[in-house]
Amino acid sequence: MWIWIILIAAAIGGLIGFFGSENGEGAAGGAMAGGCLAAGCIARIVIFVLGVLFVFWIFGALFG
Repeated sequence: MWIWIILIAAAIGGLIGFFGSENGEGAAGGAMAGGCLAAGCIARIVIFVLGVLFVFWIFGALFG
């Protein structure tokens, strides 16, 4: 499911890069930037959720 979000963000970034440059040279850069941005956001969400689960686990181990 997450791969679709990254692919869609890369496609949108590629379109913006294509139409934003004179000869369409920026399409690859736009696609790469969009894909990396989406992957970075997903990674940050995953790290946050893992941190919250770790805190719950610690409290359960200490007080449970």
